[in-house]
Amino acid sequence: MPIEHAADHPVFELGGATVTSFAAPSRGAHEVTLYRVDLPPGQGLPAHHHDHLDVFTVVAGGTTFQLGEESFELTEGDSVVVPIGVRHVLQAGPAGASIIVTMLPGNKMFRDDGSELVPPWVQ
Repeated sequence: MPIEHAADHPVFELGGATVTSFAAPSRGAHEVTLYRVDLPPGQGLPAHHHDHLDVFTVVAGGTTFQLGEESFELTEGDSVVVPIGVRHVLQAGPAGASIIVTMLPGNKMFRDDGSELVPPWVQ
């Protein structure tokens, strides 16, 4: 069973957010990715959608989460399953937020500006 210690997790920046990769194909997790997004107060993730579903769980703080046309307040312990192709946006509350995310490896992110990428934390 491969072990990866906390000090060895790769860390990435995404528009002011910090993304810590816990598991990805490049490090032996061939069927799943797992990462944490830490958002400072008021910071958000860009509007986007994916070619596979993803699952968010708030582990600290709170967010406003827009899923399609609906908006929800999420607090610690709340989870959201984001269906394939559904646009979503999240904005951290006044205390910031930490969110754990899992998705399939190679999951593409499609932004509103037309750009697309496979983030390095899911490779």
